[in-house]
This record gives sequence, C-alpha cells and structure tokens, in this order.
Amino acid sequence: MKKNIGIVFGGNSVEHEISILSFIQAMHAIDTEKYEVLPIYLTKTGEFWVGPNFCVLKTFQKKKFKHYRIAFHKKNGELYIKGIGFMPFKYRKRLDAILPIVHGKNVEDGSLAGFFKILDVAYAGSEVLPAALLQNKYHAKKMLALDGIPVLPCRYYTIFDYKERRETLAKEMDYPVIVKPVSLGSSIGIKIANDGDEFIRACNYAFKYEDSLLVEKKLLRFREFNQAVMERNGEYLLSAVEEVKSENPFLTFSDKYLPSSSTHEIPAAIPEELGQEISRVSLKIANQYRTRGVIRIDYLYDEEEEKIYVNEVNTIPGSLAYYLFEEQMSFSELIDSLLASAFKAKYKNDLKLNSFQSMVLSNAKILKK
Repeated sequence: MKKNIGIVFGGNSVEHEISILSFIQAMHAIDTEKYEVLPIYLTKTGEFWVGPNFCVLKTFQKKKFKHYRIAFHKKNGELYIKGIGFMPFKYRKRLDAILPIVHGKNVEDGSLAGFFKILDVAYAGSEVLPAALLQNKYHAKKMLALDGIPVLPCRYYTIFDYKERRETLAKEMDYPVIVKPVSLGSSIGIKIANDGDEFIRACNYAFKYEDSLLVEKKLLRFREFNQAVMERNGEYLLSAVEEVKSENPFLTFSDKYLPSSSTHEIPAAIPEELGQEISRVSLKIANQYRTRGVIRIDYLYDEEEEKIYVNEVNTIPGSLAYYLFEEQMSFSELIDSLLASAFKAKYKNDLKLNSFQSMVLSNAKILKK
C-alpha cells in the first residue's frame, strides 16, 4: 500500500520562491509508485492550500490560481486534512508523513517542525532545537565555538544598539567587513562595507529584514566549500565536497539561483587532508546537534592562514542538496531515505513514555492565585 506524503513548501520567508523551485524538483524525483503525494502550499500569510497543477512552475508565476484552503486534524491518532469551506474529495487524505521543503526564517528555523511535532506525524527533517539554533547565525556561532568547531569571530548588534551608537560603531570597525541579517539565507540582506559610510548603509539595509545582525571581518583570500550530511538508519552519510567559485566578493543570491558566471566543482579539487578536515567537522556538527533529514554545511577556507571555518549550516538546503549525493544515489533514492528515517524516528518516539499518570487532579490542594 502506498504511503501518503504531504510535501509542504512556501511559507512566510524571503526564500519563498526558492522553496517553490526546490519543491518542483522534488516532485519530479519522488517515486509515485511508492508514495501518494499531496503538495501543500504554505502562503506568505500563513494559510495552507492544496489545488490542481501545484507541481507546475507556471502555476506559481500567476498572481491568482485555483486553490482550496485546508486545516489539519487528528482522527484515531492519525493526521488528516479537511477543507475550510468546499474542497474536492480527492484532497481529503490521511497523511503518513510530512516532507518539508521550506527555506529560511519562519519555516526552516524550527517553526514548521514544531507545528508538526504537536500534530505528532512523521517529519522528514530536523527537529525544533537544532533547526532553531542553526538558523540563527549568531547563536549557531556561539554554540559551534563552544564545541571547538572553527567559526569566524563576529560582532552582534540589535537595532537598538545600532541606533544609539551608529557613528561610534562605524569608526570601530576593522574594514573591510561583511554585514549579515542574523537568520536569513540565500545571501539575502548581505552587504560588504569598506568604510564607515558603507557600513552604515549596509546596516540600514540589513535592518530592513531583521532587528539584529552580525558583522564579520571579511577574508581577503578565501575559497568556498559545501558539504551535505544525511541521516540514514541512525548514522550519517557524507556527500562529496563542492567548491563554489564566483567573481563576486561573496556568493550572492544571483550566483546561487540566476544565470551567472559562478561555477560548481564537484568533487572539489583539494588536498586529501583538507577534505578529511571538512568531513570531520561536518560529522561532528551532525552528531553534536542530532540533525535529521539532510543538511548542508557551508565553509570558508582562509588561504592566508590555511584554515577552514564553518560559515553557516542549512538544515533544509536548496534542492535538498541532492546534487551533492549524485555519485552515491539518485534524488529519488535520497527522498526514500529521508522518509524512511522519518518513519523510523516516529516509531521510536512512539515507544517512549510521553505522559505520566498521577492522582494529582483528584487529590491536589486548591492552588492559590
């Protein structure tokens, strides 16, 4: 019997459109002989929709398209969807698992994981804690550094700090620096500042997206590497190491998703020792934070110091990073592995005690207000 899989994509994120692209790629790869797939679109205003032609890019290029609003409900311990208003019968499905294909703040950061954790359904991605910690660049740096994982030093500022000390901060910087919103992805909101005026403009731009940011010293001579890690049968599988090359001072949104001169070398042409160090750090992060699904770790290599640094960790990477595993498995097989791990994690969790019986309600003293 086929398993019913809900693929959730979209969301209130600046990476909303990237999520749609990742979802469409996955829809073309998932084994429909094994799974009955229900695409579930999460709008930018927080509504869940189903509808026809959701696996076609042209649908989402329109301002308006046919859809039905839905809600989730539990029946006899299983998860179902129902229409808010009219919805054709074919969409009224029991869902055995959720495959999240969302990117960025408000979805990838544990928000969606928490929603489906409450609904107690198999979820093919990282749980709330690792997703939340690793989405926030500042807190991720602090935690990684405590675990002995190399990260670039940074300064952290809220919009309140900035408003009070803007001119002073601009004079204190050791330029050039790179200014980043604290929890966005896809290089959105990032600017390089070479002097005080550029620093103020960069901060003003970053604060349009979030109320906090971090500032790092920009490396002058560096290389960029990526590696993905996938949880499978309780162990972690490493992908090939990728080198991304760009003519820009850092890998921009356009480099990642639009026609550009950037190139991707898989596997990266690097010394064996460097590859082993990257793999060691990738495994340490996955094990330390018990990530699930597939994650991608982005690295910066300082050519002057000959030292590798973790730049950021993506708990639901674009395209689910399938291209980094192509020598080991197909995209279809990768999705199979993610779902198998989700079912296994759900089974193991169901064996745990999640309640505690007591007589406290019948014997408790009246609580004082």
